[in-house]
Amino acid sequence: MAESPDYFNQFQQADIDELADAIAELVQNPITIEDSDHKLIAYSSHGDSTDQARWSTIMGRRVPEKVLTRLWKDGVFAQLLTCDEPVHIPAKDEVGLGNRVAIAIRKGTEVLGYIWAQEVVRPITPRDDEILKQAARAAVPRLVQRQGKRKAEEQRRKEFFWELLLGNHASESAIRKKAESLTLVLPSPYLICMIDASGVHLEQFLYPLLMRDKLLWVLDGTQLILFIGLPAVASKEGTTITQYVEQFLHEALSRVGDQMIAGYGQSYQGYTDIVKSYREAQQVLQVKRIFPQETSTIQGFQQLGIYRFLLQLKRWGDAEGYVSERLAKLKRYDRENQANLLETLETFLDMAGRVNLTAKRLHIHINTLSYRLRRIEEILELDLDDQNQRTSLYLDLKMDKLEKER
Repeated sequence: MAESPDYFNQFQQADIDELADAIAELVQNPITIEDSDHKLIAYSSHGDSTDQARWSTIMGRRVPEKVLTRLWKDGVFAQLLTCDEPVHIPAKDEVGLGNRVAIAIRKGTEVLGYIWAQEVVRPITPRDDEILKQAARAAVPRLVQRQGKRKAEEQRRKEFFWELLLGNHASESAIRKKAESLTLVLPSPYLICMIDASGVHLEQFLYPLLMRDKLLWVLDGTQLILFIGLPAVASKEGTTITQYVEQFLHEALSRVGDQMIAGYGQSYQGYTDIVKSYREAQQVLQVKRIFPQETSTIQGFQQLGIYRFLLQLKRWGDAEGYVSERLAKLKRYDRENQANLLETLETFLDMAGRVNLTAKRLHIHINTLSYRLRRIEEILELDLDDQNQRTSLYLDLKMDKLEKER
């Protein structure tokens, strides 16, 4: 099989605008070249052969938000970010987008930008696909130079994000002024979300989501820390910031897998409160590590319930020298009688006293459960129908787990 000719050998010294014109001449269709933020870098002449999406991109120097949103929803960018081949995209008339073929310009695993061919003069052929692949390689050195400046700006923004997380800025006006100097638009409301997955390069797995939502993020060891606001499109659809972050984490979980744990703080309006949301997200992760089964469905600080107070209660109990005599008595009974009443009690309380669910979780008959519960009441000399006693026991059980984690 004959090798394809080197279509761009003669354009090695060409600038990015000349490269766009050369690609357009070879594929006989209009071309646009964008950076990774979808800002227009170069475009070929097009005469009257253009659609509304391309025209708006040229006039606004960036791909319109409604077009980007539709392409993300349809999985186009997911393909572009993970595939080296050109992606053929059917028309999406409702957002003014005609037939397209696109390819990512990448250096290693990093996407520097995109080349888009509007399929309007004639159909894009397999030969044209090869031309676009070579064009993407030819564009790399031209975009790397631009990327250097962009990376420096991105690093300054991440350093600023760390300053906010650590509470280094005391006034709203100082924060807003610094953000403006970095051309950084801070969302409001917002929250801090943390994702942890040991042994996984989170920024690579979640790259399409980070790019899609244009999130500000930093890495701290194995933890990815995200500054999340509510996109305008989601807000118009009536989505709350909590619903939005839960959906984001659902998508992240589908990419990373069960080894991922995540937590997020409460939402705030003022930016001096970023440190609060960060600490809350940290607390969620800490609790989820200690109580993985009990908190498997919890990701938000507001969902923690009593787990929000356990760490502080444990510190208070230690300072007072508190020891639960009832748990000690039940543990002693289990040891001496090869029983498992402690597990039965905790499961019963975890299930909010619902006997059918408790028996199912323990894989025992409901009559067996009833016997065990009566025996627990006799040993501990209490009534499990007494809500005060149940709550106190529940807290003792969970703080006992904290002791084991030390």
